[in-house]
Amino acid sequence: MKKYNVIYADPPWRYGDKVLNNGHGKRFDGLDKHYSVMSLLEIMKLPVSNISDDNCVLFLWTTDSHIPEALNVIKSWGFVYKTIAFYWMKTSKKTGKFTTNLGKWTQKNGEICLFATRGKCSSMMKQRNIHQLVISPRRGHSEKPIEVKNRIERMFGCLPRIELFAREKTEGWDVWGDEVDSDIVL
Repeated sequence: MKKYNVIYADPPWRYGDKVLNNGHGKRFDGLDKHYSVMSLLEIMKLPVSNISDDNCVLFLWTTDSHIPEALNVIKSWGFVYKTIAFYWMKTSKKTGKFTTNLGKWTQKNGEICLFATRGKCSSMMKQRNIHQLVISPRRGHSEKPIEVKNRIERMFGCLPRIELFAREKTEGWDVWGDEVDSDIVL
């Protein structure tokens, strides 16, 4: 089985059935209408360690409400949490202004991509002056900015890399997910 030095993942976190909309009392259906969601246990049980090289980095997208779950996923996949790699501040395609997402306690303006390692990874880095803050327009539902993959490529060069839960094929990346023609079986 092919091994990767860079793993980029955006798990389909489960959020529950309903969430209040902007404090106006309107309700909307769960996110599972946009894509198939997975339970925490299902995500944790994925055999990601089987495709991870001895020296491997993990970029894992999460929201602030799923940080405890994301840390459990990192550990179950055989990685050690290090830091927040990227913080994406979402803007509107039309106006360029910051956008607001739904939130139970406060309105959300961004998403977090956690960084974890397995083995010795500092010597794999090609470029160390990559900025954490990404200001980029929203795309389709749950689609992440292409800029993040570009920054990862600058950080780690042409090492074998894969995107898990991918929605589209990106040149230079293997992919796995239920919305693409996967390059591997996981």
